[in-house]
Amino acid sequence: MLLKGIFDASVSVAESTLSEDTATLYPEERLAMVGAFKRRLREFTAGRSCAREAMRQLGLPEMAIPIGPDRAPIWPLGITGSISHSSTRCAAAVARHSDGIKAVGLDVEEETPLDDFFAEEICTSRERDWLDQQPSSKRGKLLKAIFSAKECTYKCQYQLTRRMFGFEAVHIELSLAEEAFAAYFDHEVPPFRLADRLRGSIRFHEGHVVAGMIVR
Repeated sequence: MLLKGIFDASVSVAESTLSEDTATLYPEERLAMVGAFKRRLREFTAGRSCAREAMRQLGLPEMAIPIGPDRAPIWPLGITGSISHSSTRCAAAVARHSDGIKAVGLDVEEETPLDDFFAEEICTSRERDWLDQQPSSKRGKLLKAIFSAKECTYKCQYQLTRRMFGFEAVHIELSLAEEAFAAYFDHEVPPFRLADRLRGSIRFHEGHVVAGMIVR
């Protein structure tokens, strides 16, 4: 499993390949996908199926997970979660607020290295300096890991702040040997202050890089 060991037992996870069985969608979910391209419909369908399976594992009934005006999932009352997909796989992580989880972030990417060209857009100067010190053969995959960690952090913080921001708002410190990363805020994004830190898990596995984070 892609997500095995990414979260502790307080978070329920599920994963699958992309699905074309749109019969599993609820009417309000189907309405949000009117006019969507086939690929987007497959991603959305698989994501909702994974999320409902994760909810089932928590003993929760199946229910719709609509899309809000900001295009983010609207989770049932008392639940937080995150959905992510690559071109072939989809995964979801769900937790209860009553178990002390305020927010969950999840990102799944193919491990295909990124070209150095993208470092200017994705990385802060601190991260670029760090990448420059790494072996050239590894920089593309490390850049992909930084990207995934930032996507994960953004999804997690958004559930608490409802604030959009760019790659420059946080910088990442990777500890791949420990399958961990830290995200530090370089901008204030209330309630997060300058230099506040969030910690997450990250690893390369089954041709993917997977990043997960919770805020308690």
